Amino acid sequence: MRRVLLSNVELGAILGRSITSADGTLLLGAGAKLTPRYVNRLQDLGVAAVYIWDERTADLEIQEPISDQTRLLAANAIREVMAELKDEFEHERILAHNLPQLTSAVDEIINDLLSSGKLFMDFFEIKTIDDYTFLHSVNVCVLALILGLHLGYHEGKLRELGLGALLHDIGKTFIPTEIITKPGPLTEAEWKTMTQHTTLGFDILRKSQEISLSAAHISYQHHERYDGTGYPRGLAGDDIHPYARLTAICDVFDALTSNRNYRRPYLPHEALEYILGNGNSHFDYQLVSEFTKCVAMYPLGSEVRLSNGTVGIVIEVPPQVPQRPVVRIIRDEKGRDLDSPYDLSLLDLPHIVITAVLNS
Repeated sequence: MRRVLLSNVELGAILGRSITSADGTLLLGAGAKLTPRYVNRLQDLGVAAVYIWDERTADLEIQEPISDQTRLLAANAIREVMAELKDEFEHERILAHNLPQLTSAVDEIINDLLSSGKLFMDFFEIKTIDDYTFLHSVNVCVLALILGLHLGYHEGKLRELGLGALLHDIGKTFIPTEIITKPGPLTEAEWKTMTQHTTLGFDILRKSQEISLSAAHISYQHHERYDGTGYPRGLAGDDIHPYARLTAICDVFDALTSNRNYRRPYLPHEALEYILGNGNSHFDYQLVSEFTKCVAMYPLGSEVRLSNGTVGIVIEVPPQVPQRPVVRIIRDEKGRDLDSPYDLSLLDLPHIVITAVLNS
């Protein structure tokens, strides 16, 4: 498989990975031929890139850190609680009613991560724009738990962190949809309204008998910044709860790498460079340093150009040094397709570096 921008995909290419919506609906199955009609429909849905079948990487298997069933369970749980909160006024009762499903989703994510042993994110997830709110919440939860496991958090802390991360944007339920989905910059008044989601979410979560105050502070503080320039209170450094400092990194990474109405998605290495560049200003640099060990700069299926002029596809990402993947070379330095592709481990070749990501 190979990841290709939908705008660059060759008509007639074969879809390598199925595309599903956040509610589990199959949008287009693996093996489908990408016709103009399919490509236009996917573009209308806000799909930025797809995995296509490539016989040169037929052996490439992408294993997600959690199962499709667990992802669906978590997305449905957050969707249902946000829908009910929006339509009703008895917020404490609604949260209590939905809490078993939310907690079960977090437990399943933790179980999947532990059973697979894959505490590393090395693939691109395909999301539609309409699914952003729900899948973003799930992805932030997964990333936060991967980082929490990497840091050695025990079960109790993982459950607190996971539940708080899954609910970190619950306050957006009460922000007008036209502000949430606005394709252009927000006005000053709209921005002020948007910033209220942290306080609105905290006000609901802190009243729950079953949600710890530490978990609730993720909703409250995930937009605080390490240098004190964030909101709602302008907290700085260790005054920001560790869970919120951790989740802030995951929140920004997933937001940057998602397709939005107003900009293209960042590639993972671009998002990581942004986060690294803001270490000890926006983010806790120590946590940033650990986070970079949990996500791939160049995920599986990425087409890359190397400093020796060759072009290849990333087929393996070593978790110990994710910046130095194994690349299957498919074109030589003169741009000619190779009859016999071969693999290069950049871990063993320190003089060769990735200079560009192509078609992504």
